Amino acid sequence: MRVHLSKRDLSQSWPAGNYIVLLLATVAFAIQMAGDPKQQYLNGLILERFSFLALFGHMWLHMSAVHIVGNLVTLWIFGRHVSLKVGNANYPLIYVLLGIAAAGVHLLYDGRPTIGASGAIMGVLGMHVVLCFRRLSPVGPWLVLLWFLLNLTAGIIGGYPTTYMAHVGGFVAGILMANALIFLKVADCGETDLALVEILRPSLLIAGTTQSALYRHPAA
Repeated sequence: MRVHLSKRDLSQSWPAGNYIVLLLATVAFAIQMAGDPKQQYLNGLILERFSFLALFGHMWLHMSAVHIVGNLVTLWIFGRHVSLKVGNANYPLIYVLLGIAAAGVHLLYDGRPTIGASGAIMGVLGMHVVLCFRRLSPVGPWLVLLWFLLNLTAGIIGGYPTTYMAHVGGFVAGILMANALIFLKVADCGETDLALVEILRPSLLIAGTTQSALYRHPAA
């Protein structure tokens, strides 16, 4: 199956793609709480093995209202900018791909049964760092780096209830995805630090993404 991403419509000003994901996550949680609050019948959607249902379904389920509210707030903060950068039509598909990537890392390095959108949302954060780098405050990149190192350390040590390696996997997948979309000229990189993209370029080659030249956007 071939996936086609549309060119971003530069006239977009309303992050409809992000609102669609927020709505789907909210509706899924409402259905979960109304029909199966104790998760007795959702075993196929819980991430504990490599299967389509688990890889896709886990990111729409949450443990509690606090769990989903925290995720939705984070997604609203970062996802609205990313949605406009990659295009509202592309964003939901990209979100799902990031969630699947995070799930794969979790299964390979941890494997405990889990649910939640955190991995996909951390992927959106990774994309935000690349595509909206100029929106970050002077200390913003250092805070993100500190957050990443803390998650990586906790994931390596293990023993915590939070699935930190899913966070790490999603974040790295988001960085790779953002750079790939810049190379393919799908994403708007008007707020991107192209020096950062050049630094990350080898990681794209390692991931199997090749391109003859870096896409240069018009100077602001």
